[in-house]
Amino acid sequence: MSEFEWDDDDLEANDGNAMKELRKAYKKLQAEKKELAEQLDSMQSSIRERSVKDVIASKGLPEKVAALIPKDATTSEDVENWLSEYGEIFGIQETSEATSEPETALSPEMQSLSRIAETQSSGQPFTNDPDQIAGLIAGADSAETLNKLLFGSAAGPQAS
Repeated sequence: MSEFEWDDDDLEANDGNAMKELRKAYKKLQAEKKELAEQLDSMQSSIRERSVKDVIASKGLPEKVAALIPKDATTSEDVENWLSEYGEIFGIQETSEATSEPETALSPEMQSLSRIAETQSSGQPFTNDPDQIAGLIAGADSAETLNKLLFGSAAGPQAS
C-alpha cells in the first residue's frame, strides 16, 4: 500500500450530484449540436438546389439535368463551371470570345459605311458649306480627327 490513503467513498458521495449535472448538460449540448448540424445540412442542400435550378433555367436546359450535376457543385459558379465543361452533352454551345474578334482589315465598302456611321453619330451632316468645313478643321483636336475629316480614315491618305 501507499503511504497516502484516500477515502474514495467520501469523494464520490460529494461529487456524484455535480457529475450527474455535467453529464446532463453535456447530453443537452450534444443534442443541440446534432439539431444545428441537421439544420445546416438542410439549408445547404436547399441553397444548392436553388442555385442549380437557377443556372439550369438560365441556360434553358430541362430540370432533369439537375440530377446529373455532382453533389460537390454547391455554388452557382461551380454549376456553371461544370456545365461549361460537360455542356456539349446537353447541346450547350460554348461562346468563345476569341471567335467574336472584329476583323482588322476592312473592305472599302465597310470603310465608307463606317464613315457614314461616324458622321451620323456626331449629329452634323455634311452639307458642302465652306464655313462648316473650316469650322470642323479648326475644331479638330488631334491629328487622327483631322485625318478623318480630310481623308476619311485616321491613318491619313492612302498610299498608291
